[in-house]
Amino acid sequence: MNKKTLPLTIASLLIATSFHALSANVPDGTVLANEQYLVRGNGAEPSTIDPTFVNSGMPGDIIANDMFEGLIIEDQNGRMIPGQAKSWSVSDDGLTVTFQLKEDLKWSDGSPLTAEDFVFAWQRAVDPSTGNNTGHYFKTANIANAGAILSGDVKASELGVKALTDTALEVKLTKPTPYFLSLMSVKTFFPLPKVVVTKFGNQWTRPENMVTNGAYKLVKWVPNEYVEVERNPQYWDDQHTVINGVTYLGLASQNAELVRYQSGEIDMTNRIQLEQYQRLIKEDPSQIQGLPLLGSYIYSFNTQKAPFDNAKVRQALTVSIDRNILVEKITGQGEVAAYTPVPSIIPNYDAPHMAYSDKSMQQRLEMAKQLLAEAGYNKDKPLEFTVTYNTSENHKKIALALASMWKPLGVKVHLQNMEWKAYVSAKSLGDFEIARSWSFGDYAEPSSVLASYTCNHVENESGFCDAKFDELMQRASVTADKAKRYQLFNQAETILAEASPIIPLYYYKHTRLVRNTLKGFPINNPKGNIYAKDMYFVAP
Repeated sequence: MNKKTLPLTIASLLIATSFHALSANVPDGTVLANEQYLVRGNGAEPSTIDPTFVNSGMPGDIIANDMFEGLIIEDQNGRMIPGQAKSWSVSDDGLTVTFQLKEDLKWSDGSPLTAEDFVFAWQRAVDPSTGNNTGHYFKTANIANAGAILSGDVKASELGVKALTDTALEVKLTKPTPYFLSLMSVKTFFPLPKVVVTKFGNQWTRPENMVTNGAYKLVKWVPNEYVEVERNPQYWDDQHTVINGVTYLGLASQNAELVRYQSGEIDMTNRIQLEQYQRLIKEDPSQIQGLPLLGSYIYSFNTQKAPFDNAKVRQALTVSIDRNILVEKITGQGEVAAYTPVPSIIPNYDAPHMAYSDKSMQQRLEMAKQLLAEAGYNKDKPLEFTVTYNTSENHKKIALALASMWKPLGVKVHLQNMEWKAYVSAKSLGDFEIARSWSFGDYAEPSSVLASYTCNHVENESGFCDAKFDELMQRASVTADKAKRYQLFNQAETILAEASPIIPLYYYKHTRLVRNTLKGFPINNPKGNIYAKDMYFVAP
């Protein structure tokens, strides 16, 4: 796993070609490093790198984003720009979206990429018989027949998408959807090589079989160690790519990441330990990069099992957490305390204000004790439960902090640490009482977060179900006026916050260590996408 070396400077390339042909994002006069190979921490071993099956925020997300590309991508400021599509148009009634693909798009094996590859991928993704759990995006996007297909009432071939020509893709919607285009950068909407997937089935993602349409292609995957990719010369914008290859290390431990970063083995970590952040922000802040994200760090209750089928028990634990201490003393990386799940970075949306947040901690502890008493818990019958979290020094510190904050309530808290795959499995099977979790959106509207709490939603791990909440979400989905729609979302979020199926703790700000010589880090990308194709190393 040696880094590749390629002598490369702006000056030498200008002899043979124009500066623009190197990279539109590299400032004029920049001298690039001889070596353009990126090693980054990936957080954990990916369970899959098939873009159709990768959930946002999972370890495979980072890798799939480098190897594949959708119709639309984001620039370094998080703005939508053309990806595989060169243009798009929306009908006057808002029910038909037509994409025109770039000419001469190719897969990494040189075969042509056509609109039919999108149709194939989307039909495969929405088909419930595949066991895929990202098909709900098609219903969220309001693509015709998506709901009926997911329910098993209609065949996947009836999805409202078709190839008009090799370069024209038509999508039919059931209603105007303001956020539709933003969803197109979600991996579930990426194309797939129909011929390859059909030939190899579930084995198509093996290095010897996989073909890609993004800036990189798969070279090697050593389970539980690393995934390696290299530049895809067939990518439509390969001439503007500088990084020649990437290795993604499956390291769940921030301490292991730090050791390898300090030894020069890693150029960009997945996370940064809390205490190291505090030290480096004073000593060398240039090594720290942070992105506010469209998501919240939460704890999920299993509302389908006692004791957390009782709202008063959930409310007691929710109000008794001092979030200010949490973000200032425990996490301390510029996060904003959260009392509701919709992140504060969504423009023009005002989240509901929770009255208990204005009270002193002593008052809130008294409230919590009263709620527990009403639920039947006291000194003679203390509340006892287990908190489950995935392996991480940061998650452990937060779990310990919460257990300490709950101690005055007389509860008995057990902490359970699980490796990533076991943790994800436990949550999906409902085999938990309280679990460390997250609440992420894929487009900048409150529904991107709130929709996952509707009854029977595939991502609704808490089991929360409220008819009034669902009704408000449905009404909002057909309300064209943005101000009125946001008022409905506010009402829905109020119901969610008061029912407390989750405990919002803070809004995500993803901080990591990035080598000073690595440039091209995004300025703003709420989805957290960091594309290797946009990055480059400068000479030290």
